[in-house]
This record gives sequence, C-alpha cells and structure tokens, in this order.
Amino acid sequence: MTYFHGGFPGLKPGDQLLPPDATGTDHRLSSYALALGGPAHTTRTDVVYLTTDRQVAKAYAAFYPDGALYTVTPESPVDPDPDCREPGLSWQCPRAVVVAVVDPVVLFRSRTPERWLRMLAGSIPA
Repeated sequence: MTYFHGGFPGLKPGDQLLPPDATGTDHRLSSYALALGGPAHTTRTDVVYLTTDRQVAKAYAAFYPDGALYTVTPESPVDPDPDCREPGLSWQCPRAVVVAVVDPVVLFRSRTPERWLRMLAGSIPA
C-alpha cells in the first residue's frame, strides 16, 4: 500500500515525520478545521497522519506555505484514523519515514485549501 503525507516543506528521502508532540509545532490542521467551522479531525498530537489518497494529501500540503507532498513508510503498524468517515482513507502512526518527494511545492490553481477541506468534509460538491 502506498501512503502519502502532505505537509511541511523541505523534507528529503530518509527524513522522519514526527508528531507535533515531538517537534513542538503548533501548525496543525485541526486549527484550520476549527477556524472554518469544521470538525477538528486531526486532534491527536502524538501521531502523524497518512492517507492512501494523493489528492487528500495535496489538500493537507496546501495548508503550509510551499507545502510538499511525500510518499512515506510508517515505522510501526498504522491504525485507522477514528475521525475519518471513509474507511481506508486516513491512518495514524507514531512516526513515518519519507520515501520520496512527489511534489516539493503544492500549488492550488482553482481551489483554495479551505475549499478542499470543506469538500473533503462533504459540505460542498467537488
């Protein structure tokens, strides 16, 4: 199975993806989701989130200035994201490793990250 992660730019193959508890970042998707009136579906700060859908990962990457899209390998077994409504789409694990940089800078030409988030939440059509 191929896992994708969209987020912080500048990572290279072999770099570890660590959760906010380990990095100290307060830049999390839950902050954006709450500001947009959506559910804070990424509330845990002790895990990293992965997806099997490239477009979903791109949406997450767009929340960072110059966010990037990666393929990653979890370093331990993954658990389904309990807040995701679509089985098999979102996963969580304690850490992962970057395998490849798919897109070093994710740009949205016709859709804003906020529109993608609402679309993923099912509140507006694609």
